[in-house]
Amino acid sequence: MASIIRRFSSADRVKSSRVSNQSASEAVGPVVDMSINNGEDVIQATSESFWEVGKFVRTVKRVDNGYSLCSSLKQLINTRAEIERSYSKQLTSWSKKWNEFLDKGTEYGTTQGAWRGVLEEANKVANLHTDMADKLVNNVIVSIKQWQKESYHKSMMHFKETKEFEDGFRKVQKPWEKKLNKVLTAKKDFHNACRNEKSTANQENNARADTAMSSDQLKKLQDKLKKCQADVETTQAKYTASLNDLNGYNAKYVEEMTEVFNSCQEFERRRIEFIKKTMFDIHQCLDLSVDTNYSQVYTDLHHTISSTDSEKDLRWWSNTHGADMPMNWPVFEEYSPDLKPIHGKEKKMTSTEGITITSIRQNPDNFVPSSNQRGNRDSQLSQKSQSSNNNPAYSNSVPQPSPPQVKASSQSVSQQPTARQISYDDSLNPFGGENPSPTAESSISNANTSNSENQSSVANPFGDGDDEDEQVSNSGSGVGSETMGSVMSVPARVVYDYKAEEDDEISAEAGEVITRLSEQDDMGWVKARTKDGREGLIPYGYVEDIE
Repeated sequence: MASIIRRFSSADRVKSSRVSNQSASEAVGPVVDMSINNGEDVIQATSESFWEVGKFVRTVKRVDNGYSLCSSLKQLINTRAEIERSYSKQLTSWSKKWNEFLDKGTEYGTTQGAWRGVLEEANKVANLHTDMADKLVNNVIVSIKQWQKESYHKSMMHFKETKEFEDGFRKVQKPWEKKLNKVLTAKKDFHNACRNEKSTANQENNARADTAMSSDQLKKLQDKLKKCQADVETTQAKYTASLNDLNGYNAKYVEEMTEVFNSCQEFERRRIEFIKKTMFDIHQCLDLSVDTNYSQVYTDLHHTISSTDSEKDLRWWSNTHGADMPMNWPVFEEYSPDLKPIHGKEKKMTSTEGITITSIRQNPDNFVPSSNQRGNRDSQLSQKSQSSNNNPAYSNSVPQPSPPQVKASSQSVSQQPTARQISYDDSLNPFGGENPSPTAESSISNANTSNSENQSSVANPFGDGDDEDEQVSNSGSGVGSETMGSVMSVPARVVYDYKAEEDDEISAEAGEVITRLSEQDDMGWVKARTKDGREGLIPYGYVEDIE
C-alpha cells in the first residue's frame, strides 16, 4: 500500500487534501486535527507529517541512534582519558629531567628547594591527572556500558526495543492505512468522472453550434453527457462516504498512535536523563578546583617558594666553600723515632737484595695515621662536621656515622716466631757500600716471604710520597704482596639516606642494595657501586653487609 501512495506527487496530495477537506466539511463538519501540538507554535501540515503512513520510522530510528550516541560518548571519554595520561607522562618526564639537572648543577640551598618545589608541583599534578583518567575510564565509561546493557537488548537483526516500537506503530496504523487507500481510490474515480463529464459537455456544446452535426450524433453526445453526470454523482458519493469513514476513524488512530509515541518518548527521556547524569559525572572528574589535594599542591608550592632565604644560602656557602670554612693550619709536631720515614734513596735496592725493616712497630688493622697522612679526606670530613654544626639548616637529619675508633698497637709487622729478623741499617754500617752477609740476607728474604703470605696487604704508615719507588723495589726483590686496592664484591644494604657532597662520593637511599668494593679505610669510608653503575665513596657506618 505504501508503494501505491508514493506514486502520487506532492501537488496531487495537496489538491486531494483540499478536496477532501472541502467535501468532508460539507458532509460531516470540521476535520479532526491529527496532531499533538499544544498550541504554543503553529506548525503547518506537510507531506512529511508523523501521521503519514510509514513516517513513524524516524521515531523508531531514534532508539538505535541513542545506543550509537552512548557508544560515541564512551569513545569521547576514553580519548580524553588518553590525553590526561599523556599530559601526566609529559609532566613526569619534565620533572625528572630538571631534577637530574639540579642533582648535577650548581644551584644550592633554599633556592634549589624552590626549583624542586616547582618540579614537585608537576609530579603532584601529574598524579591528579592520572587519577582523573582512571576515574573517567573506571567509573564513567563503566556506568555507560552498564546502562546500555540494561536499556538495549540485542536480537538477531536489531534491538528488541526498536522492534517493539515499530510493530506497535504498524499495528495501529494498518486499519487507518486501509481506509486511507479507499479514500485515495474513490478520489481518483471521482476526479476521472469529473474530467470525462467536462470533456463530454464541451463536445455537446460544440455539436450544438455545428450545423453539419446530425441530430443522431447530437443525441448520442447528450446521452453520454447524462451518463457522465451520473458517474460524477456516484463517484462523489463513494468518495464522500470513504472520506467520512476515514475521518470518523481519525480520533481512534490519533489516540493509539499517541500512546505508542509516548512510549518512545519515555524511553528517550530516560536516555536524556542518563546523559545528563553522565555529564555531571564527567564534570566531577574534570573539576580539580573542588579537590582538596589540588589546592594543597599550590599551598605547598607557595610555602616552599616563600622558604627561599638568601641569608641562609650565603651563610651555607661561606661555611662550606667560603671564608668561614675550617682550616688545618700547620702545627708543631714532635719527632717520633718509631715513625721515622724511609727516604726513597734508602728504599732503592738491587733486584737481588731484600728489604730491611728496622725497629718498626705498627697495627695494620687499627693503624693511627699522622696528620700528614690523612690528606684531603680528613680535611673534608672536618669541614663537613664543622659546617653542619655552624649551620643547622643544612645538617642531615640522619645521624652521621662516627669514624672508626683507632688505637695504636705494639704488634710487630712480622708475626712469624720461627724466622728471626736480623735488623740492618745501612747508616750504621761502618764499611759503607758492603752488603750484609748472605746468611742474614737469606733470613731476611725468608722472613719477608713468610710475612707477605700472612698479610696480603700492609699499608705504608709513613706517609712518604715515594710509593712508586717502593713498588719498583718490591717487584724487583720478588716480594709477593698484594695491593691494598684489590677488587672485592660484597652485597650490602644502605642503612641511612646519604647525599653525596663531593665528586668522589655517591648518594644512596635507605634500603637500597649496593655492592661494596673495598674494605673500610682508615677514615671510615668504603668504595661501593650502585645498581645503576655509579661508583664512589660512602661512609662505612651507613651500610651493612648482607649475610
